Amino acid sequence: MTRSGAFGLGAALVSVLAPVRASATPLDRPVNPDTPYHLFAGFGLGRGIRFNNPYRLRTELGSDAESLSLTAPYADVQLGALLGSARPFSHGVSLHASFALEGVPQEVLTPSYQFLYRPVPRWGVTARAGVPIVVEPDLNAGFELAAGGLFFATAGVAVSASLVGSLFYGAATLDTPRTAIPIVSAELAVIYDFEGFL
Repeated sequence: MTRSGAFGLGAALVSVLAPVRASATPLDRPVNPDTPYHLFAGFGLGRGIRFNNPYRLRTELGSDAESLSLTAPYADVQLGALLGSARPFSHGVSLHASFALEGVPQEVLTPSYQFLYRPVPRWGVTARAGVPIVVEPDLNAGFELAAGGLFFATAGVAVSASLVGSLFYGAATLDTPRTAIPIVSAELAVIYDFEGFL
């Protein structure tokens, strides 16, 4: 998917889902105990900091291979399902697809286990653990942990802010036979829950 395609998908998601949610039931509507799962989708933007720069990548923040450097800004599209309808705890799976918005084309798919704690209707905390799979430019895989907060504008539309920690292993350099590249990213996203609450 191209960068313009990623933006187009996100814009279409927001434009289609927002009017639907405007006529939905209130935030404090009762939970339906017969609903075994909840489907959700979202679109976000983010950018990260690398804590190792062995390949002298762009946007360096220092002068050597251990310097910090900025990743390209990226768009993130997510789909998922949470099992169980009882608050305040639920868990399930999600799939994130991330696309670099500048520089070298890069796509990453991240299947994850996801957890949600929502003690009150307006606020929630979410965490996930997954395996990011780099599709382009070179096939690779790593490890990822993320955590963040959710603010629910309505029963099924939330704004989220998250920190994402990733670890990738790269090819050898003159200094090391295998390179570890930790990355911490910040993401902002809009999330829509098809069942009316996450």
